[in-house]
Formats: sequence, C-alpha cells, structure tokens
Amino acid sequence: MKNPLRSLFMSRQLRTQLILYIMIISLAVMAGASYFIYSFMQNMIKIQNERLLYQQFQQLDHNIGGLVTEIDRLSMLFLRDDHIQRFLYKISEKTEEEFLESKNDVQRVIADFIDNYNYIDSIYITANNLGAVGGSQKRTLVYDREAWQQSFFTSEPFRQTIEQYPHLIMHSGIKKSFYNPYLTGKDDGYLISLMRGTRAIYDPTTSATLIINIDERYLSSIYSTALNREEGDMYIASADGKVVSASEADRVGTKSHFKPGTDLADGAYGSLDDEKAGRSMQVVYYKLHNGGWYLLKEIPLSQYADQIVGVQRMLMLVFIVSVLAIFVASFFWLRKIIKPLNQLSGKMKDMSRGELGVTVDHVPNNELGTVIRRFNEMSLSMVELVEKNNEIQEKKRELELEALQYQINPHFLYNTLNMIRWMAVIVKADNIVHTIVALGNILRPVFSSKDSMCTLRDELSYLDNYLKIINMRFNNNITFTMDVDEQWMDCQVPRFILQPLVENSIASGRQSEEFAIQIQIRAEGDEQRLVLSVTDSGVGMDQHTLEQLNEKLAKEESPKSTVGGSGIGLHNVNKRIRLYYGSDYGIHFVPAEQGAQVIVILPVHR
Repeated sequence: MKNPLRSLFMSRQLRTQLILYIMIISLAVMAGASYFIYSFMQNMIKIQNERLLYQQFQQLDHNIGGLVTEIDRLSMLFLRDDHIQRFLYKISEKTEEEFLESKNDVQRVIADFIDNYNYIDSIYITANNLGAVGGSQKRTLVYDREAWQQSFFTSEPFRQTIEQYPHLIMHSGIKKSFYNPYLTGKDDGYLISLMRGTRAIYDPTTSATLIINIDERYLSSIYSTALNREEGDMYIASADGKVVSASEADRVGTKSHFKPGTDLADGAYGSLDDEKAGRSMQVVYYKLHNGGWYLLKEIPLSQYADQIVGVQRMLMLVFIVSVLAIFVASFFWLRKIIKPLNQLSGKMKDMSRGELGVTVDHVPNNELGTVIRRFNEMSLSMVELVEKNNEIQEKKRELELEALQYQINPHFLYNTLNMIRWMAVIVKADNIVHTIVALGNILRPVFSSKDSMCTLRDELSYLDNYLKIINMRFNNNITFTMDVDEQWMDCQVPRFILQPLVENSIASGRQSEEFAIQIQIRAEGDEQRLVLSVTDSGVGMDQHTLEQLNEKLAKEESPKSTVGGSGIGLHNVNKRIRLYYGSDYGIHFVPAEQGAQVIVILPVHR
C-alpha cells in the first residue's frame, strides 16, 4: 500500500513539491519561533516571580526575625520574675525537696506566659544537678537528673547553649516527645527551641538553662497562610539541608532537595532549576538573618505554563492563521509562476510528438521568460533547419542526377560512337578495342556505385580514361600530366568534380581541332584543406572575364558561357562542393601566365 505522504513528496508536479517544501520550511521556522517566544516569556515570568518572591522573602525574614527578637525579650522578662529568681538563686545548692517545692510557683509563671503568648508551646528550666521543671499550658512535668542526663545534658543544643552564654540559641527538628516522652501520634509534633544559659541576678555561676519552645506549625503559618498549594511548597531548611519548617507538615525533618551550603552571606538570594528524579521545578532560596536558616520555595515549571496559557493560545491562533495564509499565498503565487512552465512543458510534449514550430505565447519578464524565448527561437530554428536540410538534400539529389546526366550526355555518346564507327572503317581493330575499354571504364563507376564520394585515386583514374577517349578524337593533341603526391591519393572527394573542369579547359582552351593543349593537375594542402588545381595551356581569359567568372561562382550563380564552353559544368561542381562542405569551399579561377587555372578547395577527409 502506498504511503500518501510519500506520494505527495514524489509528485512530479513542481507546484505540489514547491508548496510542500514552503509549508514544511514555514512550519519549521514558525515552530522554532513559537518555542523561542514561549521560552522567552517563561523566562520573563520566572524572573518576575523571583523578584516578587524576593520581596516576600524579605518580609518573611523580617517577621521571623521579629519573632526571635520577641522571644529574646520575653525570655529576659520571664527570668526577671521574682518566683523565677528565687527558683534560680543558688539552685545548684538546693536539695531535691526544695527544687520540687518551688515547681508550682514556676509552673504558674509558665502558664501565665503561655496564656499571654499563644505562639509559645512550652517552657522548661533545667538545673544541671536536679533535672528539669516546666511544661505546656496543659501538662506539667518534672524530670529527675538521671532522665535529663541521658537526653538533654549530653546533647549538642545544651553544649552550644553553655558555650554561647548569654546569647539565645535556636535549634530545630526537636520533637515534643523529646521533652515529654508520653506524647505520641498526632500530638508529637516538631518544635523550634530557643535556649539560653541563665542564672539568678546575684548568682555568679551559670547553673540553669531556659528553653522556650515554639510550635513549628506557628512558624509555618507565618509564610504559608496565603500560600496556594498549586503554586508550590515553601519551607525553611538548615545549612545542612534538613527541613526545619514546611508548608507541608510531612516534609519537616526530611532532607531538602536543595542544599545551599554555609558559605552564603545573610540575605543571599538566588534560584536554580531542579530536574532530578522527574522533578521539573524552579527552587528559589533566601538566607535568613537569624539562625543560619534558608527560606526556600519550590515552584513547578507547569505553573509558568499556566500563567502564559493565554499567550499559548494567541501563539497557536497566530500560528494557524499564518500557516493558512502562507498556504493560500503560496498556492496562488506558485500557480502564477508555474503557469508558463506548464505551457512550456505542454509545447515540449507537442514537439516530441513531431509538431515542429510550436511556440509559447505568454512570455513573462523574468528568468523563466528567457528560457521560453530561447525555446521559441529553438523551435522556429528547427523548422528552418529541417526545411533547409530538405532543400539541401533535394538540391544534392538534383545535382547528382544532373552530374550523372552530364557525364553521359547524348552528344558525348554520339561523338564517341561515331568515332568508333569511323575507326572500324579506317583504323585497325586495336584502336576500337582501346576506345571501347576506355568508355567502359568511364561508365563503370557511374552505374556500379551509388556513393557520391570516392577517393582522389579513383577520380584521377576516371579522368585518365576520359582523356584517352578525348585524345582519340583530337589525335593525341591533349597532353595530361599529374603532380599528386601519394599522401593525397586516399582523400575523399565528390565524384566527377575534375572531369567537368578538364572538359571546360579543353573546350575553352583549344583554337582548332589540330591545336595541341597541355593540362596539368596538381594536389597540395595541409591537415585541414586539400587544394587541387587544373591548369591548361590554352588561350586563357582576360582579367575582367576572370573576375566576372569568380563573382558568379561566389554567388553560386551559373556563369556565362566561356569561349567554347557552356559553364554548366563549373556551376555544377562548385554548387555540389558547397552543398557538401559549406561556403568556405568550392572553386575559383586564378590568373595564369598562359591559359587558365582553376583551383578546387576541399576539406581533408581520409
């Protein structure tokens, strides 16, 4: 079964092929342009979104920084409470009973703080030698020293808190069950712990640690309240890539796909495209000024496509309209362009069927018009050439017939037969035999060969026999000499071209029957031209007659009768040569000291 698309491409109609190629090129160019515009606009929207996010990140950085500052202030206010100061005063010297007796006062202060500041999840105070006391608004817990020794006093947050006293230290990724092992399931969420080493005002040694915990959900509410889930996830990650807080609770505590590093300055901002694990999104990051954390937002690249859906539709509409416009314009334009070609193709088919002389009427004024004009000229020239060739062939046939008739004209045969009759009466029989033999040698090539060409050797042999008969008539008064080198003997010449010239020399050169005449034939030339000359010792002609004779021969006109000659033979030979070889060849007379000299110019054909 044929493929229709392949059939279109293999179509022999030039118009169909051109339309297909133009459409394919147009589709490729427009598709590339559409993709470029789409990518450019997507990139522009990405940059615009980055700028908007940068402003949003700065505001969130300010809000988170304000929250940390507020916790720092509240922690100092909490520590100045009288109950807390009495609890802290010489806490390292208190007994376990004294430590437990004061926990109720501490718990009331904690409850008041949590009640006034609802973003605080829980507050704990630890004593290195006694454990910890504190809890949330709903739960109060007291840990002994051994329990906290295993969980907190050996932890990295506790070590950093002691080392960086009196600064407030933030730690993330801590679950509520770290402080309260009884919490499980949904109640066991993540906390943001703000810790600082502390002591009583009049106590010289740091003997306790204050821990204020903020629920991670409160921190995430700062940036995720107005966040549309379809626009991507936003989260806070530590320098090592661990997610501290996220708009999606399931991501807290996991590893971020993007690890910013620790060498960026506070307020650093940037973005990158993440294509790993089938993810196609843009990650925009911002380094917060507190805690060395990073605020990140992952934006699916499909969001940009949704934002430019209107542009896509417009591009698609423009694309379809452009393709249709190109198709219609190409169809009519190519139809106009191809029309002269179709006409030319039709005329060529007519010519191939033998209709010569056909021409295309409509000739456009462009390169195609030049081709059509050349075709018209060629078609008309072919008609002229055919007519001229037919004319030449007809003339050749007439001239060959005329030459044949001329060679065996009745007058010549009559004189020869009459001479044979008298020789039979008067002369011995040998002469009759010689004459008959010579006549047979003359007539043999006339009737035996239909070829119009012969070698110079054959032509001279025929001429020799002719002169034998002529000398029988004129009592051997005609002397015939040949000066022809052997290299010219095999050259091809038209048959019967020398005999008319010799006969003309005899007819015009003799003065009486007893007048002796000498005829000389010479051959010379080069690689291109063969020059034959027939020279007689007769009466010759004056300069004026010679010029008139040459003028007639140059115009291929029959010359007037010379003295004793008719001129028909000269005209016949000259025209036959020109018909065979062109106007550069033929015969003409040249001045001679005695008699007449005719020159025959032929091309060299061996």
